[in-house]
Amino acid sequence: MTRDEAIKKIKKCLALSRSANEAEAATALRQAQKLMEQFSLEAQDVSLSDVGDSRARASSTAANAWELRLVHLIAEAFGCEQFGQITGEYNSAGNYVRKRHWVFVGINAAPTVAAYACEVLVRQCSRQRLAHIAKQPRNCKPSTKTFRGDQFATGWVIGVEEKVQAFAQPAGDAQLLLAYIEREYGELQQGSVRNTLKGRKVDHGHFAAGYRAGQDAQLQRGIGGMPAQGLLA
Repeated sequence: MTRDEAIKKIKKCLALSRSANEAEAATALRQAQKLMEQFSLEAQDVSLSDVGDSRARASSTAANAWELRLVHLIAEAFGCEQFGQITGEYNSAGNYVRKRHWVFVGINAAPTVAAYACEVLVRQCSRQRLAHIAKQPRNCKPSTKTFRGDQFATGWVIGVEEKVQAFAQPAGDAQLLLAYIEREYGELQQGSVRNTLKGRKVDHGHFAAGYRAGQDAQLQRGIGGMPAQGLLA
């Protein structure tokens, strides 16, 4: 019997240990304890077997403030923990290319669906942000266009909040998820956030346009509540 097989059997025994039949419950509990001792397992090891992670591609290598706000919103709605991860590799032209992903850690299917929601919404928001920037007057400085686009995106994220919460099926245990992150990824480092809005006067027109667009964002479930992967295209 492998360690993973033992964990599965322990879970079944623990479920039986809640039986109304006292003899059956006692036998199941003893068997679970015996297996845990045999494989040097603790209660947290069994619980951690339900925890997993899933990745969503970020819009850029920079941690944009509006995007980080969206990622936090999704993680909270699905009962997940999240962090950013930058990886790199050489492409066919011999250039080193860096990529940022958002990593969602949660219980059972939660991280998979959260990552799906993240990819769909980041893509929609990014596309509509660029379209909003393209509408700005030609004489606008690039920094002004970026500022207005980020205001639009910030409004968009706030506008989509209710839709995300309605889509989510949260289930999480913060301490358990943090234990998983520490086991799989070690100690995380604090990253920097790109926020073009800090210290600048807000133009509510761009924010309001984003808010309205966010309310019209599209998220759909597939069969059995799992992501409808076709929407990622």
